[in-house]
Amino acid sequence: MAKTNSRKPVRFVYKRSSLMLKCVLLVTIVLSVVALTAIRVRIVQCREQTDATRALAAQQEQRRQELQQHLADKDTVQGIKNIAEEELDLVDPDSQFFGAP
Repeated sequence: MAKTNSRKPVRFVYKRSSLMLKCVLLVTIVLSVVALTAIRVRIVQCREQTDATRALAAQQEQRRQELQQHLADKDTVQGIKNIAEEELDLVDPDSQFFGAP
């Protein structure tokens, strides 16, 4: 003899929620939207700051390379002449300058 499943179907009964519950849900949703908007604004600010920091890092890397080249050139005769002309405003004694009166 086979057993038959004699379970009754489940019936959901929906009750109307109270006005207080609706208000709490509405406030929760509004606060969640406000919080998500504030987080989105902060993410945009952080991205802008990151981009600015990366640009500054690129500038500093370029400056570092220039300084390394400057240090490498300081031991050569031409490097010493360049330093004397550019930084100290000195002139090679063998140079001739022609200027208009």
